[in-house]
Amino acid sequence: MSEERHLQKMTESASLFLESGETIRVAAWGPSSEFGYVLGVGSGRIAAVTGRHVYVFESPLWGRMSRPTGVVAKHRIGSVRIRLRGWALHVGDERMAVHLNHRGRARRVAALAADMSRPEPAPPAARRDG
Repeated sequence: MSEERHLQKMTESASLFLESGETIRVAAWGPSSEFGYVLGVGSGRIAAVTGRHVYVFESPLWGRMSRPTGVVAKHRIGSVRIRLRGWALHVGDERMAVHLNHRGRARRVAALAADMSRPEPAPPAARRDG
């Protein structure tokens, strides 16, 4: 399944938790802690970025096929610090472990949220020839 199709399906399954008109632009999956990752137990987390918000969803699984079952955190873009450090993706106070296969996606979550929080550059001033 293509990445675009997968994000479309994720948007559909998360639609109960998203604001009207929001679509998921990038997402990363993983367990709620490194302990769960090492032992293969525990609940999952999904970090997702839409055009307006960064969400951390709860999920019973922590693989790519998991579906959101609740919202753990919801932040307006630019209102919370997002960083990827080692195996952990931090979204504000929430933390989730990131599987090696999802580190690229986790980087995109952090980068997209940071990029979208920057104000648009001002248009160049009209030039007057004297």
